[in-house]
Amino acid sequence: MKLSDHLRCLFLAPCLMGTSAFATEEINPSVPRFVKTYCRDCHNAEKEKGDRNFEPFLARPESADHHETLEEILEQLNLGEMPPEKRDVKRPGDAERRQMIAELTRFLGSLADSKIPRETILRRLTRYEYNYTMRDLLGVHPDVVDATWNFPADRKHEGFATVGHTQVLSQYQLNLYLDAARDYLDRALVFGKTKPVRQYWTFKPSDFAANVTTRAKISFRFRDPTDRYVDIVHGQPDDRRPNAPVAFAKKGVPRDGFYRIRVTARGAGTAAPYGAKELKKYRIDPTQAVKLAIFFVPENRFLNKVASQGRILAGVFDLDYDRPKTSEVTVWMPAGASPFISWLNGPGAGKGLGRLIKKFHPETIFYEGAKLDALLEQGVKVPRHQTDLSQRIWDSERYKGPRLRVFEMTLEGPLGESWPPASHRNIVGEATDAAQIDLPAIMTAFAAKAFRRPVTEAEIAHHIQFVRSRMELGSTPADAIKSGLAALLCSPKFLFFDEGDVRVDAFLNPHQLAARLSYSLWSSLPDDKLRFLARQGAITEPKVLLSEVERLLRDPRSAAFARHFTDAWLRLDKLGSMPPGAKQFPAYYRDRLEEAMRTETRMFFQHVLTENRPITDFIDAEYTFINDDLARHYGLRNVSGKAFRKVALPVSARRRGLLGHASILTASANGVETSPVVRGVWTMESLLGTPPSPPPPDVPPIEPDTRGATTLREQLAKHRTVPACADCHATIDPWGFALEFYDPIGGLRTHYQKMGERGKKARKAKPTPIDGSGVLPSGEIIRDEIDLRKKLLDRRDQITLNLIRKFLTYATGRELTFRDRAEITRISVNLAAQGDGLRDLVRACVVSEIFRQP
Repeated sequence: MKLSDHLRCLFLAPCLMGTSAFATEEINPSVPRFVKTYCRDCHNAEKEKGDRNFEPFLARPESADHHETLEEILEQLNLGEMPPEKRDVKRPGDAERRQMIAELTRFLGSLADSKIPRETILRRLTRYEYNYTMRDLLGVHPDVVDATWNFPADRKHEGFATVGHTQVLSQYQLNLYLDAARDYLDRALVFGKTKPVRQYWTFKPSDFAANVTTRAKISFRFRDPTDRYVDIVHGQPDDRRPNAPVAFAKKGVPRDGFYRIRVTARGAGTAAPYGAKELKKYRIDPTQAVKLAIFFVPENRFLNKVASQGRILAGVFDLDYDRPKTSEVTVWMPAGASPFISWLNGPGAGKGLGRLIKKFHPETIFYEGAKLDALLEQGVKVPRHQTDLSQRIWDSERYKGPRLRVFEMTLEGPLGESWPPASHRNIVGEATDAAQIDLPAIMTAFAAKAFRRPVTEAEIAHHIQFVRSRMELGSTPADAIKSGLAALLCSPKFLFFDEGDVRVDAFLNPHQLAARLSYSLWSSLPDDKLRFLARQGAITEPKVLLSEVERLLRDPRSAAFARHFTDAWLRLDKLGSMPPGAKQFPAYYRDRLEEAMRTETRMFFQHVLTENRPITDFIDAEYTFINDDLARHYGLRNVSGKAFRKVALPVSARRRGLLGHASILTASANGVETSPVVRGVWTMESLLGTPPSPPPPDVPPIEPDTRGATTLREQLAKHRTVPACADCHATIDPWGFALEFYDPIGGLRTHYQKMGERGKKARKAKPTPIDGSGVLPSGEIIRDEIDLRKKLLDRRDQITLNLIRKFLTYATGRELTFRDRAEITRISVNLAAQGDGLRDLVRACVVSEIFRQP
């Protein structure tokens, strides 16, 4: 039997759904009367402002089908946003509003147990959860060799890939799972192999450049004639043919394993011949330390591409100009991998540097072939040194500016590890002869880890028999065992979470709870201690559960939570999807700002979590985490070096809280220009938890008359003259106008370019001052980002409620409903009494019924 046929026989993934029978509950007549008086004029079949029509509710107010409409009305009344503060809009008094809030809360609460369904939706591992799980289950390194590179992108709900109802799994993707599992198993298991011998390689300057200085094949890499050093004057990581030892790179390292890379280098050259200001025009900043970057590629083919794809950064080191420094990094590399080095903050070959040499050293330009013939035909007298190779003047003989000087690189490995390696021992034990394996024992133990619960031999007997049948048909024991383990890794019991059935049990069992906890905070499977506590049943005890929360958060694996939760909550997953233009924003690429932006926000979140800082730090923190590149982008001084560190923010920086993070500001722009609408929507969705309605799908795009508009504000004002657009924009735009003081990559600005102008016209045009003011539907006035933060702080309870909802959505994989509202509110009230700490929020959510239920 083929493995694919075996999997088709096994794969049945039913979707469990629990609904309760409807009970009768009458709505108070005051509710439809209130809606008719204060809401219907704007939300009827004719107007449908905000894409809301309440007439179906008014026609049949007794129907339970309208609970979502009533939830929206209650939400707006609680926020005080509706009815809006307008002269022509009738508004209820405070007493009437409070009475309606109480009645809607009572009525919807009575529906929660009978008419609002709760669904236990089957969900599977996301791509990143799958890779983290393989890392911990098999001991492989998906961060280096990712066997899921060709998987379809996970579908997302409000940024979250963990939500079950958005996920799909096709036969095509199941085949990809099979390929990925086999790939990882081939790396993890070492059947029939012997322990590798540690080797040493020393790479001299001649290994990087085949010719000496005066005959450099690559004009921006110069080797000293005595082979003491090689000068690297370019080095952007995406350059073609980076600085790798040429001969060694053809084969790379002989075996998978950890390797130690050492590079001895220093900065060289001076800005004197050109001037610092002039050099900066060509992407060379002599005021910065020379930054040595050590990279490696898993395969030689990645060295020949003009892109950073497949190039993995191992470490960055600041170098002195006066003395050599030996920098060291230890990394895991697969067989065939090769290291290379880069001047990380240097210019790209043929880009800035090429233009500089052409301007200051035109005598180095060499003419031959058609170019030379064309000049001669024009009667141009070309000096001999520009046509005769023997007389040629090389770039290296003229350029005296900053550069990276490398003396030596050494490579050592695979470094000492017991044999067989941990990856093999954790799966099949000490034996490297597959024929000696106790097949039932190892497959049962492996399945228990993979399925995240106890497994009996009888339960996987068909898998064991499949392995035996493969051997009977001629497969080697090693190949048959790998096929059997791959089948387990393609089972729905591995790929899908077992999260119980509310119709059977109101709470998750201990193993289900342990898995939910580990995937919430590690994005990976339970470790030995969690599995032990699950077997004992102790994990269901609140004190034990909270103790495990603390242990998991202290573990380095919790970095996955800081990464993937912020990507979803703050929509950092959009960062890089619309990259800015290299000409308009060269620093974004030169200083690798995109990765620096992500690092800042993740480290900031991790700090708030680790130190249990109040949630208000997300709005108004007086500190952040930056390196020299990001500090330069923010206009902050006295920050040097590639390492990120916590820094206090001066008021003049205008960077307090998340609203000052370049990651947020870049992800909420399109790479070319900014939009108060997009940033306003981000503020409402990510911080306040009140996403505006999308434009109705049946309404065609409207192009209002924007002739004469010279600013974005004037364009939006004209846009709001269109009735179908006015009300939504009145709600959204004020939250975004205050962020117009930041450009498409989060740089601070006070003026716009003239709209539609670029280049010389833009520089000559009189800049337009930015107006960041707006009026919220509540009548509150916002003038700039300082006022914006104040208004958000006034809504700290709302931000806390939203963050609780976001975490529980991320952790449970389902959308929360009104039936969850009471407990969410209880968590929020208790948090406020404790100081609104983020760590306290995670702890409170984990012990909540919402987290512990199917």
